[in-house]
Amino acid sequence: MKNRRLYSKVLVPLASLLVIGTAKAQDVDTSALDQAQGVVAETIQAAAQSQQNINRLSNSASSLFEEFKLESDNLEALLVLNANWRRQIAIQEQEIATIAESIAEVRNVTQELPLLMNRMIAGMEQFIELDFPFHLDARRARIQFVRSAIDNPNVSTAERFRQILVLFQTENAYGRTRETYSTTLTLDGVQRDVDMLRVGRVSLVFQTKDRALSGAWDPQARQWVTLNASEYRTAVRSAINVASGMVAPDIIDLPIVAPELAQ
Repeated sequence: MKNRRLYSKVLVPLASLLVIGTAKAQDVDTSALDQAQGVVAETIQAAAQSQQNINRLSNSASSLFEEFKLESDNLEALLVLNANWRRQIAIQEQEIATIAESIAEVRNVTQELPLLMNRMIAGMEQFIELDFPFHLDARRARIQFVRSAIDNPNVSTAERFRQILVLFQTENAYGRTRETYSTTLTLDGVQRDVDMLRVGRVSLVFQTKDRALSGAWDPQARQWVTLNASEYRTAVRSAINVASGMVAPDIIDLPIVAPELAQ
């Protein structure tokens, strides 16, 4: 629009000069016409230069706007990213605080754990000695193995505690199983080969190989007692056969200690 106005201002004087030049060609000095043409040329050149400046400024403004828009988008993305990082840092700080508390608790547990493990082993050792006397050698050897693991500096704390748990699990399983095995008992000062039957921790009975003598462990008296042969000889043998899988499962008749009321 500025170019059009500029060209109009230039063309009007030029048209007037041409009309005057035609009407009074004989009366006008040619030097004046040449001067007017020079002014017109300079004006046109100035207008062209102005247009170039305008185009350059327009392109520069457009480029600056695009650059501003790009930087604005980058700034927005950085703000969002920064907000995410702040949230992550806050969560990590909470986790660090939680871990620090856990480390303090672990330190306390680590200090108390050796005492706990020793008490657990001592308790289990006492329990085995007061329990029914089955597989005593193997059970005592298991206690000794766990004690050796605890005293070994090359064994980790986790492995020591695992060994104790295995010991407790093994002893606990005895209360839910039954078995028969052959062993030797000292009865009235005489070594006798017997078949032993254990039913959980409810009953522990034996019968000699010749079936002449049957007996059971009395947990209150802490000794073996002899059972009436006519009453228990067949019952004990039948129970041994059922527990060993030699005959089909059946109800077995065994002597047990009556439970007592807790004090």
